[in-house]
Amino acid sequence: MKSFSTKLITVLAMAFLLTGCFAQKEVQTIPAFALAPFSEDDHVSSIDNFVLVLDASSSMDNPYMGNKKFDMATQIISRMNQTLPELGQNAALRSFGHNSAVSDKNTVLFYGMGQYSQNVLGEKLKKISEAGGTSSMHTALTASGQEELKPVSGNTAVIIISDGQPDFSLESPITLKAAQALKDQLGPGLCYYPIFVGDNEKGAVLMDEIARISGCGFVSHADNLLTDDGMARFVEDIFLTKKPDDPAPAAKAVTPPVAPAPVVLKGTNAKGIWVVDETYFDFDKSVIKPAAFDYLNEIADVLKTHPRITVKVQGHTDSTGTKAYNDALSIRRTQAVKTYLTDRGIHGDRLVLEGFGLSNPATPNTTAKGRSLNRRVELYPMNL
Repeated sequence: MKSFSTKLITVLAMAFLLTGCFAQKEVQTIPAFALAPFSEDDHVSSIDNFVLVLDASSSMDNPYMGNKKFDMATQIISRMNQTLPELGQNAALRSFGHNSAVSDKNTVLFYGMGQYSQNVLGEKLKKISEAGGTSSMHTALTASGQEELKPVSGNTAVIIISDGQPDFSLESPITLKAAQALKDQLGPGLCYYPIFVGDNEKGAVLMDEIARISGCGFVSHADNLLTDDGMARFVEDIFLTKKPDDPAPAAKAVTPPVAPAPVVLKGTNAKGIWVVDETYFDFDKSVIKPAAFDYLNEIADVLKTHPRITVKVQGHTDSTGTKAYNDALSIRRTQAVKTYLTDRGIHGDRLVLEGFGLSNPATPNTTAKGRSLNRRVELYPMNL
């Protein structure tokens, strides 16, 4: 399953930890939607099943940037539904919370699990018309494992749209335990892709922790997915794989031209690569620090100047912890770098993510300094 390049660092201290999204913002209207659906002729599905879990609790009725969070959340699902082609994947729509006019149950499966239909999902979404009631995300995740996800197999995406805020001071561990139990039930095929709505810091942390449980998902922010570009990248990265082009006819043998002089790109080291190193990743973290912004901006400028260049984005960790955990952490670091670059206009198709975990240290892990030098992301330009 592909990584996603939404406009947030994947591991959710995300773009607002990078750009100050927790700061007070001006009131903004929800932008108009003009994105055309992807072509069924050009893509195949990257996943076998997906579940949309919509937070319809009372906190979602509160405003964020002048709009009800619930309205933003339902708009995201509606726009996703209009953008995603029907490729034989299975789909489900579940909500939790609820205004009494919608349901007196804590969680309801409104659609699926069944073969995805844009029309049917759109009609079912309309039934979740008002927010209210208590937040019970853990109940929704548990019910999902007992109902729509119980019989499935293959690659499965669970997309939770929520502000991450519990009611009545309910602590997050019960939600994380439910998320972990569902992950244990479905195994490596399950990936969480939370979509965070609002600016509550504790809610952001909870959504990030849910994404980390799966080891293959990432967090997005609602602000970004309400734009055409943000939604396009989200749908491509989670749901779609481009069909390979038909092989071109074999060309006649020709005398190879004289190789041009190698291109030296600004900011690369002696080996011709960019290295986001210990200045930017703390122990067990994948959050890019502000000290890296100028360097990554420079990389983005170079890639804009050379539009044919693609980049291998390779993540590394120190040797602390298990191989499996560090493999996932290295991918999260590459996703953070990818998201930063795509936010600055670099198309995600140009960035290929690879996670090496602890297997390829730059220096021995015997000292704190050595371990810090191994917590890095390296970018290898190709097609120069």
